[in-house]
Amino acid sequence: MSRTFYIIITLLFIFAFGLIFKWNKEIYLFNDEYIVDNELLGTYGDFIGGVLGTIFALISILILIRTFNQQKTVTEKNEEQIENQRFNDLFFELLRLYQSEISELCGTIHRERSNERIIINYNNKDFFDFEKELLQRAFRPMRSYESNIKEGIKLYMLFYIKNRTKVSACFRTLYRIYDLLDNANLKESVKKNYLKILRAQLTDSELFFIRYNGMTYYGEKFVNYINKYNILKHLPTFDLLEFKDWWTILDKVERMGINIVFHNSTRLLKRILLKNDSDFLFKASDRNLKYSFEIRTKRNYEVDITLRIDNSRINNVMEYRGFEKFTNKKLQALLDCFLKETFIYSNFQKFNKRQDLDFYSNPIITQGNICIIHSGIRNKQKLPLKIKNN
Repeated sequence: MSRTFYIIITLLFIFAFGLIFKWNKEIYLFNDEYIVDNELLGTYGDFIGGVLGTIFALISILILIRTFNQQKTVTEKNEEQIENQRFNDLFFELLRLYQSEISELCGTIHRERSNERIIINYNNKDFFDFEKELLQRAFRPMRSYESNIKEGIKLYMLFYIKNRTKVSACFRTLYRIYDLLDNANLKESVKKNYLKILRAQLTDSELFFIRYNGMTYYGEKFVNYINKYNILKHLPTFDLLEFKDWWTILDKVERMGINIVFHNSTRLLKRILLKNDSDFLFKASDRNLKYSFEIRTKRNYEVDITLRIDNSRINNVMEYRGFEKFTNKKLQALLDCFLKETFIYSNFQKFNKRQDLDFYSNPIITQGNICIIHSGIRNKQKLPLKIKNN
């Protein structure tokens, strides 16, 4: 196709210049007496040379500009690839450093308890699992959620002081990785892939300690990245110390079930609050369940959660197995604390002003086998409620 195009262009030029030469000039073909006008041909040749020369010069300049732009694009792409490769090497080097620091934590640690020396052999990432379990055992639930938060921070600080040298190094390295990502000149899609890789490296127990570290002075700077990139997205909320008053009587399956309920409810609330600027009502599609939720919003500044319990039915849903062990008052208190955790403490009090929020619980209604529990939150200034990102 390229060769044909150039042949056609050449023929068009010849035809066009032939017409110009013949303009107002009589041509005598096959006439022996006709004398060729050399002066005319020379003048015409000069004309053609000047026109073609100008055209070819213009074409040459255009081709040169195009070549320059292509070289510039290639150079920029090469520079971008080199920069991306440098970032990639630095990112994974820092990630390897973080993993090596975790491995050091998981080495053999000696503890002394009641004049009895205990040797603990940590494997892989068992250090954080073990220490998390120790904190959970030591925690004593208080009378209010806010008091539980303070008590949890105190216990964490004891852990931090005992293990400050190595644990702080882990957190600082993790902070530097997120700081590197945040300041990197990368496309959002590429940056998002790196963030997913990094988040996949963090276990539930590591997220547990990152959360409490963020609530102290030592994790204050890290909080911005925790909120911005939703680092605690996969943290099992119901495993937090503040909820021990509920999960202490549950087995692992029941605890995980309520964690799933919390996670799904948070995602649903975010979707509702972001996309609906008017009153909205969500109801469970299956009314044959023993436990069913109803979420009602007023604009974006009020959320009301209703838990409907039909005691005439048998619960067949794994996620709600843990609810069977709670009284109605316990369930209502759980909903209240879930709202506080979602809108205040999960984002370290950065998204909503605590003084602007009003939490309320309506009296529990019992009608035969049906029990209805209400809990809600509203912004007293009628400002939109904000929730952590997905």
